Amino acid sequence: MKTAIKTLGFIGLTILLVFVLTKNKEIRQYKINEQQQLEFLDTLQIEIDSLKFEIQNLLNKIDSIPSPIPVKATMYHPVEAQCDDTPLITADGSRICPINVSDWNWIAVSQDLLKKNGGIFDYGDQVYVSGTHKDGVYTIRDCMNKRKKNQIDILESIGTSQYKYDQIEIFNLNDLDS
Repeated sequence: MKTAIKTLGFIGLTILLVFVLTKNKEIRQYKINEQQQLEFLDTLQIEIDSLKFEIQNLLNKIDSIPSPIPVKATMYHPVEAQCDDTPLITADGSRICPINVSDWNWIAVSQDLLKKNGGIFDYGDQVYVSGTHKDGVYTIRDCMNKRKKNQIDILESIGTSQYKYDQIEIFNLNDLDS
């Protein structure tokens, strides 16, 4: 009988030992899984922080997008009939070659748009012109007659056909943050 009790005791201890070892192995596996999940959460937090930073940068860029300025647009040739008595010299002193000036993307602005008259532009400032057949970036090099208001004049090579637009938009590119 003692042998039977010893045998049952041994079997009981063996079963208990196997049970404890199995549970120990499961606990180790849970700890490994928990550690992996914590590392994954750390990675997600880093990605979230990076996305927050990127979103803030995008919001800053959106805030720096210039407001459109509605104007009329015409075109002019560098000739006395459409300028003053020095048609090959702009108001800022730039010299014009009347043959290929269309490629230079220069404009004149009405004087009300110039800073010296309460506007927002100086000579040399760049604007984006939208709403014409020649949308793009232009440099302000000249000014128009005082009677013109809220208007731009696109400098074109001699021989370019006349055109005008009653409603276009220009955007001040000088205040953009990079």
